[in-house]
Amino acid sequence: MKKLLIFSLTFLPLISFCQNSDTPNAKKIAIVLTFSPDYCYRTLKSDASSKWIADSRDTFEIPKFGYTAGLNLALNISKRITIETGLLYSDKGEKTKKYDLIWGQPNPDLPIKNTFIYHYIYLDIPIKINYYLFTQRAKLFITAGISPNIFITQKTTSILEYSDGHTKTNSSTADNGFSKIDLTFIAGFGVSYDLTNRITLKIEPTFRRSIIPISTAPVKEYLYSMGLNTGIYFKF
Repeated sequence: MKKLLIFSLTFLPLISFCQNSDTPNAKKIAIVLTFSPDYCYRTLKSDASSKWIADSRDTFEIPKFGYTAGLNLALNISKRITIETGLLYSDKGEKTKKYDLIWGQPNPDLPIKNTFIYHYIYLDIPIKINYYLFTQRAKLFITAGISPNIFITQKTTSILEYSDGHTKTNSSTADNGFSKIDLTFIAGFGVSYDLTNRITLKIEPTFRRSIIPISTAPVKEYLYSMGLNTGIYFKF
């Protein structure tokens, strides 16, 4: 009986610790695969002399769809607080409405419509805090943070449409005149569900907006997007 008591006092705390460490809340670090389809656009600010440019752009430019994808690292600070950071590839921007091309003489070899799509390509480094309102297997959380975004390039895609229905696509890139760093505010909320003790699925509607203009042009452009950020957490 005495030996059994000594065994219990020695090993039961260790067994209890091992069992508790395998619960979802005990996993301190997670790698997150994340992808977000984004609805992208921008706001323009100008002085009085450049207002006509902003007004003209607002007339024929419309939102486009982009995306954000990459890897995050999540660190559980407590049962309710998680800090996330990572490296994400993002395609933001806007596009023009499809407009008619008018030629002096009808010619079936010439395009009749055109559209421009503007892609702003960045490497995003989000730093955000998730606060969990519910901490069971199914969780509800709110999130907020900032993201310094490293400018890679700006790509313009032209889509020409012809009278017989076929299209032709041309692309060009530009690197000058754009700020090397864009700073973005992030806010959102989400739900997550523990599939296992080590794997969690999350769905997170997210809003992102530039805090500083993306270029040095007279008309200041601030990018924003609304996305459905989905991710898989692999906990360690």
